[in-house]
Amino acid sequence: MAYRSISRNLLARRRYLIGMLLFIFCIVEGILLVKIFTPLTGPIVVPLPTGMDSNFVNQVDKCFIPTAAAYGYTLRITAGFRSLQDQAVMYTQGRSVNGHIVTDAPASRSIHNYGFAVDVVDRWRGYNIDWVKLGQIGLYCGLEQGSDGDSPHFEHRAGLTTPDFVAGKRPPLLTLPCAVMDERSAANKPLTLLDLKSCGAPKF
Repeated sequence: MAYRSISRNLLARRRYLIGMLLFIFCIVEGILLVKIFTPLTGPIVVPLPTGMDSNFVNQVDKCFIPTAAAYGYTLRITAGFRSLQDQAVMYTQGRSVNGHIVTDAPASRSIHNYGFAVDVVDRWRGYNIDWVKLGQIGLYCGLEQGSDGDSPHFEHRAGLTTPDFVAGKRPPLLTLPCAVMDERSAANKPLTLLDLKSCGAPKF
């Protein structure tokens, strides 16, 4: 009788241990599954760029500059990507270094540092152009014009703040308003007002 009692106790303990192990295994497995299938929250940190964003450049080259050209502008880019070092040097001008102040943005606080901004000027008329109309053309192409006093500046933020860029966030990809823009660029032909009309573009 004593032997049977001991055997039953051992069997009960084994069942208890096996049950506990299975319970612990299920908890651990559940935690792992939650971690695997729970979407990431917060910004995705990306490394600092070393040049212009290719999608942004595509929009400038195939939409913004050609559309402006169709309306008589002859734009050229005067500034694009700037490294943090370049921005820091530029920020010292007019402050700790002799010269005129040319930027209010210290290093990492300019969208130029992330490859999503260009500054433009007209090749023949300089800055004596209709900046309001050019700003409307920029909006048509998905670009935002700089604030008052910074009309030559065009960028792509899509609502992101400068701290968002610092944190690693980036705006969504831009798309060309019309397929003919790609076609004209591939054929190395100018975009025309008729092309824009066929695209359903507004008159600027």
